[in-house]
Amino acid sequence: MVEGVQIPEAVHRSGEGEPLLLLHGVLLTWQSWGSVLDELAGHSILAPTLPGHWGGPEAARPATVAALVDHCERLLDESGWDTAHIAGNSLGGWIALELAARGRARSCTAIAPAGLWRAPAAADSLLRKFRAFGPLIGLGPGQQPSLPTLRSLLLPLLANRPADVPNYLAKAMTGAITECAIVDDLAEDPDLSTGFTRLAELAVPTTILLPLNDRVLPPHVYMPLTPTATVDVRPLAALGHVPMLEAPDLITAEIRATVARAAAPVHPA
Repeated sequence: MVEGVQIPEAVHRSGEGEPLLLLHGVLLTWQSWGSVLDELAGHSILAPTLPGHWGGPEAARPATVAALVDHCERLLDESGWDTAHIAGNSLGGWIALELAARGRARSCTAIAPAGLWRAPAAADSLLRKFRAFGPLIGLGPGQQPSLPTLRSLLLPLLANRPADVPNYLAKAMTGAITECAIVDDLAEDPDLSTGFTRLAELAVPTTILLPLNDRVLPPHVYMPLTPTATVDVRPLAALGHVPMLEAPDLITAEIRATVARAAAPVHPA
């Protein structure tokens, strides 16, 4: 654990209005949404930390993407939400797409989503990167890297402009990354290399946001994504893998725009 960084609560709830589920990426927590949480306070927000992540519930083993989707669906049920607007980043983006395919979304905003692989090799490459991650940054038994060292190594993976990330978020993200317990489980998930295969089936307004300076999931790992009447695909210039950290106003605007598409009247052809 990183000294001086407080463990976050397992679930964040705030705001009033239409339900909005916010899902974070692998290794992180709901805190990665930063000031987006305040900006979207016109919604009833549910932002959980996923099982096996810092401050979240213990994960059932083996932890798989499907099990995480099931967990999020139970949270919707427990909240009394048949459907909700859903936004997710990275692994959370994949989960958001899966929930949309299950009919639980009113709209879906997938930010740098995992799972939309150009080929299985893209997933394999990502796994090698994460498995090599700990030793490269000095994490492991008997090792206690300093907070400044961790921040200097980790933040450039999350943000294109690390200096733009508020200090409190930089500390929280650094603490979270060192405490994730299910990376090895996810690496063994047999469905990981297959990814999300139901994009053409989505019936709700869906926006896929692809940061062009993403160092974790660069644009070349994605399958060809063609906009449709339901799915909009938008690049995010000069932003990294977790763009909420450095451009919360832009991400807030993108989520609002997707929500607005769900509210727009449908005109017959």
